[in-house]
Amino acid sequence: MEFAVNIPTSCGTSEYSTLAFCEDISWEKQRDFSVKIEELGFDGIAVPDHLMTGDGPTTECLVTTTGLAGITSDVYLYPKTINNHLRHGPLLAKIAATLDCVSDGRLKLGMGAGWKEDEATAYGYEWPDAPTRLREMEETIEVMKHLWTETNVSYDGEFYTLSEADCRPHPLQDPHPPIMIGGGGEEFTLRITAKHGDVWNYWGSLELMKRKLSVLSNHCETYGRDYDDIQKSWFARCIIRESDENVSELLDSAPRFKSENRDADQNHLVGTPEEIIAEIKQYKDLGIDEIVVEFVDFPQTEGARCFAEHVIPEFD
Repeated sequence: MEFAVNIPTSCGTSEYSTLAFCEDISWEKQRDFSVKIEELGFDGIAVPDHLMTGDGPTTECLVTTTGLAGITSDVYLYPKTINNHLRHGPLLAKIAATLDCVSDGRLKLGMGAGWKEDEATAYGYEWPDAPTRLREMEETIEVMKHLWTETNVSYDGEFYTLSEADCRPHPLQDPHPPIMIGGGGEEFTLRITAKHGDVWNYWGSLELMKRKLSVLSNHCETYGRDYDDIQKSWFARCIIRESDENVSELLDSAPRFKSENRDADQNHLVGTPEEIIAEIKQYKDLGIDEIVVEFVDFPQTEGARCFAEHVIPEFD
């Protein structure tokens, strides 16, 4: 099983903020935290893609990821999840190919259709309906694969028209960086994953994930795709300490993570190492083989250290 850590790009008091111990985001905090994450032995670092979240600064995903490429050497780099509608697909292919080269082949590219309309309209983007955004994302993925593996690419689609486009240098990874598709839409997103994705990522309770995986399996049958060829990934926020008393202290500062404050379909990793190990084993039994965690005590590293020392060894 692989373990990646979310590197926050924003924080604050809005409903989207889940970082109880961070007043604002800075490159220095992201940098120092990421270096420690690699030292602790995690497999990857993930970076969200937003323009405006929280009520303070928000750092841009791809620039942040490139900066992290320069200060790390082993972890995979995981833009998670690119809001496709905010990027011109062929240009994103060029950026991703270059980032894979710059990072010595460590890119794992997360793709999504976006959900946060207010940040898009604030920046002057039109915001089409979800089916349109999903078709656009699917076409982006098709175009990227052509550009990453061919030269002089011509393409005539609904959203993009290319005429002998050259995306060299191609990515170092053969045939291209793995593409993660994020989201739980059963009619569109999971179908696109079955057809085009190398990885699928979502969040939620065991029952919710079980249902989504069943739908994904059905879509794989439709396309003649081997279900086992797709890596299944789960995202969770994490509060971990070695004693129940210390966990309770953290929950007093971050009450939204108390069990009574969660919706039925939500789930987080909250507790002692033993409790979290037991929780992860249930997801592993579902077929989940990547866990992406965001430590609520960021930019502190105590939670990450505790997780690395006590949880990860149980899944080696």
